[in-house]
Amino acid sequence: MKRRWFLIPAALLAVFLDGFVLPAISKSGVRPLFTLSLALAATSVTKVQDGLLIAFFGGLLTDLFCNPYLGLSAAAYLVAVAVQHGFVRRREPKPALVPLFALVAAIAAEALIFGFSLAVGGRLDGLLLLRVTLPSIVLEALLTLPLALIFRSREKGGAVHP
Repeated sequence: MKRRWFLIPAALLAVFLDGFVLPAISKSGVRPLFTLSLALAATSVTKVQDGLLIAFFGGLLTDLFCNPYLGLSAAAYLVAVAVQHGFVRRREPKPALVPLFALVAAIAAEALIFGFSLAVGGRLDGLLLLRVTLPSIVLEALLTLPLALIFRSREKGGAVHP
């Protein structure tokens, strides 16, 4: 139960970083989604419910403060957590594999967001996809490694609990 109390401030901090800090320091629009990285790291090290909690509440708060479509980020983050859990459930991941699994999960989340954008009348800008989104996805995946190590240090004995 103590572990869950840590998740609420962590999710609030991630939303604050996503909404207010990272956009101010981004380079050419390339910035990771810290909330997504935190949810994926929690999913890969702790129980999947921790990642779902961060993804759902963090995504809703991100949408509330930053996005015009309420629930889109939450849905995308939940899809990414489900993909990440699919990898973690089948095998006990080595810390070096966590970013690789997170990369695939982040691509699934961004695909959902792009698909929704196309469905509501947006147009797909291939240059924006290559110049901004792909580097952001790579940063999100790389960010999961130090976050996973933080979660692992908070777990008893560093064991993985899928």
